[in-house]
Amino acid sequence: MKRFGTNCNTLGLILLCSPAICWAAIFGDGNQSNGIEDQRVSPPARLLNAVGTIYCDGGLRGTGTHIDLGAATNHSQPLSIIVTAAHVLFDLQSGEPFQHCSYRPENKRLKSVPFAEVSSHNYQPLGRDKMRQSETDIVFVSLQRPLYQQRLKLGIFEPPGRLQLLGYNSNKEHISLSQNCRNFLSATFVSEHLLLHNCDASRGSSGGPLLFHSSGGKAIEVVAIHGGTLSSPAKITPPQSIDGALADPEKWINQARKIDLLLLARLQRFIAYLRKGSVD
Repeated sequence: MKRFGTNCNTLGLILLCSPAICWAAIFGDGNQSNGIEDQRVSPPARLLNAVGTIYCDGGLRGTGTHIDLGAATNHSQPLSIIVTAAHVLFDLQSGEPFQHCSYRPENKRLKSVPFAEVSSHNYQPLGRDKMRQSETDIVFVSLQRPLYQQRLKLGIFEPPGRLQLLGYNSNKEHISLSQNCRNFLSATFVSEHLLLHNCDASRGSSGGPLLFHSSGGKAIEVVAIHGGTLSSPAKITPPQSIDGALADPEKWINQARKIDLLLLARLQRFIAYLRKGSVD
């Protein structure tokens, strides 16, 4: 798996649990006696057909989305590019990238397509600055052959708005849709690059798309890529108490890397690099 240049920087230590290695949160009403609320359901075919799972070195590592490339989609040499969380491509113990990765549309093993190229990114798997890790936890990947699969457009989130998360559901072993989510602001986790949300998520959902209904609810766009759960060690209770707890943006909250103009420009450079077959 060839990598398209990396540039990693380390900032100061922030006392946060890494979203790449932290538990994933399923939020509820805070009443542990009435069970864990889980808003995940089977997605409609039009959404399921645009996502899949990522397998690296024999294990399911996360979720990916087949994205709409706009005018580049109609090029004489068709490309299929997915977007996912950067951390799913790394062994988080050693910090080394996995050697063999592939994308499985709709999590269908027999349709697996190997990775071709991975875009530039600033993600540092062993970095000590966990907020920085979250902010850089996104990557584009080209596949070795084009997909006959739906594509989803990338867009920029404009709150307020109702969100949905598509991601692998490790409890049910299939891709689920988390509904009726919303975004949050936080004084503890402040970042212009992150979208804090309360969409239910479990292991394997990393890299899944946060969806937003734009243009009066008619268009569905990918506005962020789910990374994991942020938490403050000074404020949290033991991890076992988080599932079913109320989302609290000052203590524990799910996070996703926003799609922004910087990332859209990076995608265009990646497409240009793939077209000319040389390093940017």
